[in-house]
This record gives sequence, C-alpha cells and structure tokens, in this order.
Amino acid sequence: MRRRYLIYLAAALWLAAACLAGALWLQRTREHIWPLGGMSRLQRCTGHYDLAVRNGLVLDGLGHEPLRADIGVRDGRIACVGIMEAAEAQQVIDAAGQIVAPGFIDVHTHIEKNLPNGAAPFLAPNFARQGVTTIITGNCGRSVPSLAPMFEQLDRNGAQVNVASLIGHNTVRRQVMGAAARAPTPQELAAMEQLIARAMSAGALGLSTGLVYAPGMYARRDELIALTRVAAAQRGLYVTHLRDEGAQGMAAIQEALAIGAAANAPVHISHFKAQGRGQWGTAAARLALVDEARRKQMHVSIDQYPYTASSTGLEVLLPAGGESESSAQLRQSLRNPQMRARLRAAMLAQLQADGWPDYSFARVAYCPSNLAFNGLSINQIADRRLTRPAAPPHVTSAALKERATRTDEAQTPLASERALTEAERQADVILDLLAEGGAQMIYFDMDESDVAAIMKHDDTMFGSDSGVRLENAPAIPHPRGLGTFPRVLARYVREQQTLSLPDAVRRMTSLPAQTFGLGQRGQISAGYWADLVIFDAQHVADQATYEQPLAPPRGIAYTIVSGVVVLERGQLTTATPGRALRHQ
Repeated sequence: MRRRYLIYLAAALWLAAACLAGALWLQRTREHIWPLGGMSRLQRCTGHYDLAVRNGLVLDGLGHEPLRADIGVRDGRIACVGIMEAAEAQQVIDAAGQIVAPGFIDVHTHIEKNLPNGAAPFLAPNFARQGVTTIITGNCGRSVPSLAPMFEQLDRNGAQVNVASLIGHNTVRRQVMGAAARAPTPQELAAMEQLIARAMSAGALGLSTGLVYAPGMYARRDELIALTRVAAAQRGLYVTHLRDEGAQGMAAIQEALAIGAAANAPVHISHFKAQGRGQWGTAAARLALVDEARRKQMHVSIDQYPYTASSTGLEVLLPAGGESESSAQLRQSLRNPQMRARLRAAMLAQLQADGWPDYSFARVAYCPSNLAFNGLSINQIADRRLTRPAAPPHVTSAALKERATRTDEAQTPLASERALTEAERQADVILDLLAEGGAQMIYFDMDESDVAAIMKHDDTMFGSDSGVRLENAPAIPHPRGLGTFPRVLARYVREQQTLSLPDAVRRMTSLPAQTFGLGQRGQISAGYWADLVIFDAQHVADQATYEQPLAPPRGIAYTIVSGVVVLERGQLTTATPGRALRHQ
C-alpha cells in the first residue's frame, strides 16, 4: 500500500513539475529572443496606433519560423512588433489563426499599358488580391520612355499598390535608332547612355533587356555592356529576358553573365526556364551556370512563375529575323509563294530543333483581328479551318473569315492544302495570323520537374509576368495574373513541400527588396513600411485556370499598403495608398 502511495506521489510531483515547466516555457515564448530586425526581445507595445494587427502568426520575411505577436502601425510604418495588451489603435484586425507576412513583391510585371491618363489613380486589383503590395515593371526591355513623369503621376494620383520600374533597352533603342537592325553609331550609343543615365537618376532599378524581341535582338554584346555600365554606375541591375530560353538557352545565360561581369553589374535573369520539349530536364545544367558565377563572387539572381506554360507574342514562332517584320511587310512577303514556303520551312526546322512534332502546344490568348480564335490552339484553328492557309493574294481577310465560318463540309480544300502536312498547315495558320496583326499566346512548353528544380534554387524569386487583368476584357490570358503567389503557397508549399512556408515568404519579400534596392520593405521590423498580407496558410490557393483565368484566389484575407487596407476580408477597398518606389 505504501509502495503504491509513493508511486502516486511521484507521479503527482512529476505532473506538477511538467506543468511548471510548461508555464515557464510559455512565459519565455512570450518574451522570446526574436531575430526580427535586430530586436532583442518581444516587447510590450504601448501608446496609440493607427492600425493594430493582433494575434497573428508573424513571418518576418527573413526565413525564420513564425511567432505569435501583435503589430502596431503608425504613419504608414511598423512602429512596434510585440504584445499590444495595453495599446490602443484606431483600427484593429484580429489575425488569429492566420499568417501575417510582409506584403509580396512581384518582380516581373508589365503595367505600362494600364497606367491611367489624367488624375485617376492606378488600380491593380489582380495584384492586390494575391497579397502583392509592390510590383516591378519595365521588364523585358520595355518601359515607359521617361520614368520621372510616371513616378510623379503615381505619387500625385495614388495607386492600389507600390510601383517600381526598370528602364527598358528596347524602348531606349527605339527612341534613338528606330527599328534599325544594326549596331549603333558612337553618337547613337552616347544618346542611349544619356537616356539610361537620366532614368537611373529618376529612380530606375536598373536596365532591362528583351533580346528575343525587336529591336533588342539586334544589339551585340559590346552595346549591352556599355549601356549596362551606365546603370551599374548608379548601382542598378542588369535584368534580362534572355536571347533564347530554349535550345540555345545555355549560351544565352552565358551571354547574360558575361555582360554583367564586364559591366560590373548584378545580373537578374527573368522567368528562368528550360523551354521546349527538347530542353526538358536541363534546368539543373542551367542553374549550374548561375552557381558557377556566384562562386566567382558575381551577384546573380533569378525569378520564375510557378507554371509549365509561358505567354508571349505569336512572333516568337518565326525564325530568327522574321520577328522584326511588320504585319504589312509580312503580308507582302506571304504573297510570294516561294517566300511563304521558305518561311514555313524555317519555322518547321526551328520547331523540330525545339523537340515538337507540331504546334499543338500553342494556344491563342488574345487575337485582336478575330476574337473567335481566343482560347483555341493552333492545331484547333487549323482543324476548324478558321483561317485558310496559302491564300491567293486577291483573297481578302474578310473573305477568308466568311469562308472559314461556313459549315458546309463539302467545300473543297485548295489543291495546295491537300499536299501539306499537319505541321505545315499549322505553320501557315501562324503566318496568316501574324499578317493580320498577330496574337498573344500561351505556350505549354515547360516540364514540371524543371519548374520545381528552379524554385528550389537559393535566390529564386517570383514574378507573374502579368499586367493588370480586367474582368470585362475579351482575352483568355494566362492564369498567372491572378494565381502566381497563392499557387506557390498552395501547390509548392502546402501540397508538394517544395519550399517551407518561411522560405517561400522570404523569396516573395525580403529577397526581392534587398536584390532590387527597395529600401525598408520586405520585412516585418520596427521602422519598415507597413506593407503586409494576412492569409490562411491551410486554405490559401489559386483558383485561376487556363479556362477560367480571371478567378480570384482564396485564402488571402487582407492586403495592407503603407498601413492602409486595400483588401479587407477578401474584398477590395477604394483606398489607393501606393506610391512610386525609386531605387535606394
């Protein structure tokens, strides 16, 4: 009996000790030594705040594990991170059970065509819905010609999110040289250098190139080095859409790294990928080039969108040199049967080199000359006879469309068509579409294993490669415009565990802020701007698909820009606290 009593007493003492240890652990957790912005202790916040975010699981943006804490915001900045039991606030958000993180930074966008005229603020609802608080535009060599007026307009009229920009090489080259397919003269080079220097002084983050597009494709390495040196002199980056992302992708990466090394500039490679069936599985070899440069103390970073499909213009399917022809020039060329045959043969040679049997991987997102093509693949258009290939010169586009929409199955195909292979017929569809003004396309041209391998690389960030998505637009665009950031959190963090949640948030926040010189953004730390996102880590997900690309994500509850709520409980507000961000 005594023995049993002693056993019960020992058990009770052990339980009491465990409870005491648990209480001490909880107390130490509340006063946890927390590696946020150099804070040595989770402090008690006192006084009055404009906004208080309470009870959330805070991710600092630096890759550390989440900690339950409150955030006090005053005058647009984070004033306190700690315990707010004794504090007051004009607005309080209860984030219990949700993640509170720095607002996401989309490093690759194209919003130039979406900037409003007059006094209207810049609205970017598809970005705000994803938790994005800052976007970087001016990518792929294309920007507004003069950044200073754009920045001034944003500061004056307001914006839904913050906007930073690169200066585009294609834009600058076209200003000075037009569409000239040659090297610049010394005077022309000096004029381009002056425009870039002016843009850097206005706050550009660096120089962007789009070497797959005209007129950037005509630039030789010495021109690009000279212009990059101008940006690097003001601590700007060289940000590049490579000259090739497919069969010649390795050489294109080496070119970008050589330009950065010669100009003493950090290099950032946009939408890093291994494009084309013949290149699937080469992501590791491409990343090895980046790692080799980093071992030589070069600053090299990359971004990606988390999809196996890309999106750009139809003209990239033309052989090298053909992309520069205008629609009128191409129409004239296609009137010549021999010229059409040569173009078609060159296209098919490129198709084969990229590892494709036909053009079924290419889908129309937006065809301004015929909206009926939107959402159809090239092989579907060819099969439905919506465009007549190899049309005689005297047949007008209107006549082609009228004939194409006939339902008479007995209509006899042209004799020249009967001799064409499927791939040849599809190539002719592409040529005819280009002659009518072209189209924005979606290309299903990447492999999932490569996407995951690129994502795991230490310095991979995320960019949607999107503009503003309008709900009433006739296009059927890539879903990345509404899905990029929620997709990473859902598919690649929660479901596949490709990244941990703290590391994924780091890549969306502090890493791009530090890489692009965005100042005190991208971290939850006292003194930093209060750009925040609040989301449910267990339910956040992209809902945009290739068939329904405008479906908003779920699980993003709040988006906060400079302490002002622009998305509240999943609904957009009318606030426009965003501003122009200049390189710091």
